Amino acid sequence: MRRFYQDNRRVPLGIILVTVCLFLYHFALDRPPWVSSAAYTTQTPYQAGEATVVVHPSSPFNAEDENTSTPQRPAPSAVVSSASSTSHASDTTTTTSSSSSLTVNDIVLMFKTGASVLWKRVPIHLTTTLAPTRIPPANVLLYSDSPETIGAWTFIDVLANTTINDPEIALPYRQQADHDFRQNYAEINNVYPGDNSGPAGGWKLDKYKFLPLVQHAGRARPDAKWYIFMEDDAYLFLPNLLAHLGRFDHQQPWYLGSVAWIHGDYFAHGGSGFAISRKAWEMAFGDEKVNIEEKYAAFTAQHGCGDHILGHVIKESGVGFGEHPEAEESRFSYGFNPEAHWTSWYEQENWCKPVFSWHHTHNRDVARLYELEMRWGDVQARGPIRYRDVYEAMVQPYLRERMEWWENGAAKYDIRSSNVKAVTVPDTVTKPQAWTEAWMSVDHCEAACVAWGECVQWSFYEDRCMLDSMIRLGSGIPEGDSRRQSSLPWTSGWLTRRVEHWNSACNDL
Repeated sequence: MRRFYQDNRRVPLGIILVTVCLFLYHFALDRPPWVSSAAYTTQTPYQAGEATVVVHPSSPFNAEDENTSTPQRPAPSAVVSSASSTSHASDTTTTTSSSSSLTVNDIVLMFKTGASVLWKRVPIHLTTTLAPTRIPPANVLLYSDSPETIGAWTFIDVLANTTINDPEIALPYRQQADHDFRQNYAEINNVYPGDNSGPAGGWKLDKYKFLPLVQHAGRARPDAKWYIFMEDDAYLFLPNLLAHLGRFDHQQPWYLGSVAWIHGDYFAHGGSGFAISRKAWEMAFGDEKVNIEEKYAAFTAQHGCGDHILGHVIKESGVGFGEHPEAEESRFSYGFNPEAHWTSWYEQENWCKPVFSWHHTHNRDVARLYELEMRWGDVQARGPIRYRDVYEAMVQPYLRERMEWWENGAAKYDIRSSNVKAVTVPDTVTKPQAWTEAWMSVDHCEAACVAWGECVQWSFYEDRCMLDSMIRLGSGIPEGDSRRQSSLPWTSGWLTRRVEHWNSACNDL
């Protein structure tokens, strides 16, 4: 009996030992190359008084140097040699082509983030925006104001070799490494979470990134046809954008995006994303004898937005903004959006048009927009994702006939008890009395919307009725929010059946 128990103790022990050996053997054989120690390099500690806070040995950045050192790692990185062509993507990479055969191998994606938000915003993009089945890693350049490594991805400190004349603005940059060293693990009583933001001042610092960023991308990838820019709180429908850019000759100067205007300069709004053709880059940044940063140092110091500064430089080079740069009234075009899908308007004018980007996206938004893009499939075969499609997938499921504690942003007509006599009643209103009584109650406001054939949404607060012919999701005040204790409720409603006839216009495209 004793021998029986001894043998039975040996059997499980033997099984465990065999299992461990097989696991170690399998791990040694199948271990992917990017987890080898060569993929991770050390950082040079911060030296007081130096312009560069942290320099990552695998990704030195020099705005005046065409060549970018190749990271010492077996897997492809976001930072590769300028001698590398953008056309050598893996055969397993899914590419999106347009009628002109523009693919992800023809473009460079310039992705900008910052030390204060990197750990909150970037991780979701690593499995969506930057998924290797969506775009080859060799066609991506990641820029920040502090070097960082996440797996096989290396973030370039785009300010490492630039000069910031304003000491107050430069201070947060110089303090980043020391701030991170002192605070990263000071988590007693949850006072300072590990993934904390960096020193305050990132917004002022951000404007210095744009010129060296775009200059570096063009020199590091001279064979690219287009340079596409996006920020970490945005989402780009890349297949849609490729199909759109395929309509334009990259050998001509093109600078496309969402129109913005400051100090007489038309430029592409940075948060919406934008695209610069190779020819436009050459005209603005191609002269190696010109130090762009130094030439526009005074202009940069005097203005607050990096996208405006970049647009000014491009304008000075002779490149106009927009799809019709010669026509002032035609610079605006739908596609690149400065707002998120839930704060933007959907209307007849944009209903059937392709959508290229959303700004101010939450991490959940990025994941869901990516899922929509993956479900959609081949843009060339099926056509582009349009505003209508985003509405149906991301907005319509949340709409109700009436919702309390919700403000949908209706604004075309604002009818109040104090201005009702001065409000013009549209000719298409079937019951003018309903219009003049709209301010009286929620029911009266809804009735006014019903009486106006073009109305698709309304909102009411106290004695204020707002009506609109464009539809918008807006946002609400959740239960438990203190605002519910200090104000009357906003009430919103939608007449969603009225947008169905907009679809007929899409059938002709």
